[in-house]
Amino acid sequence: MRPVCFLSDFGLTDDFAGTCKGVMLRIAPGVSIVDLTHEVPGFGVATGAEILQHATRYMPADTVYLAVVDPGVGTERRGLALRTESGALLVGPDNGLLVSAAESLGGILGACALTEERFHLHPVSNTFHGRDVFAPVAAHLAAGVGLSDFGEPVDPSSMMRLSPASTLVDEGEGLVAHIISIDRFGNARLSVMQEEPGLEYGDGLRVDAGDGEMSVRYVETFGSAKAGELVLVPDSHWRLSLAINKGSAAHALALEVGGGVRLITPTDHGD
Repeated sequence: MRPVCFLSDFGLTDDFAGTCKGVMLRIAPGVSIVDLTHEVPGFGVATGAEILQHATRYMPADTVYLAVVDPGVGTERRGLALRTESGALLVGPDNGLLVSAAESLGGILGACALTEERFHLHPVSNTFHGRDVFAPVAAHLAAGVGLSDFGEPVDPSSMMRLSPASTLVDEGEGLVAHIISIDRFGNARLSVMQEEPGLEYGDGLRVDAGDGEMSVRYVETFGSAKAGELVLVPDSHWRLSLAINKGSAAHALALEVGGGVRLITPTDHGD
């Protein structure tokens, strides 16, 4: 029995995630389910794709990844199951959510559209394919059903792909990064990898999140900052995060996902 790694934007207030897990356990009793997260921001396909990609380096090699962030549910978008070079399998909507994770697992060896209705729950809801299509398929894959049984083959080159999130935009002085997610501590993860600005720990720089420039230090860890200090820190995905030690940068600076943050480095301002 393969384990299932389950990611969604369902949250934990409603019964959506729990119902999907119940469906999988009815089909594959005893299957091990890892709840990667159900707190992907609503409709946040790019955020979910990055979290899923990052998780692949820590999961068992034979994992079935069930990923449901699906703003196009009920439309003509395809449901997919993928086999990767590593042997792992992925299930979810064809909206870019699965591809970067599949590439991290060695690339796509095979794919199919989920058109074989005998593997779905009936009736299929127009708004909850996570329960009625994706969860049943993931459970059957975990139990050993072959990929080709679920529907017609799909050319991997036809799949939806997302633009890279790490692009920095040079707009005069400094660089503009975008906030790609905000975690429960109020840390704002930016669309810039740790090495891109060429900073060294201890560097002072300025940031502007829309209300004027503020001084900030680039530090290695939260413990290197004073309580209440605004800092840039590399997170566990090796992206830069704007944070306040023992506080919430998102609350203090009114930050929102998708917003821009200008980073003005020592080189930019001549320090």
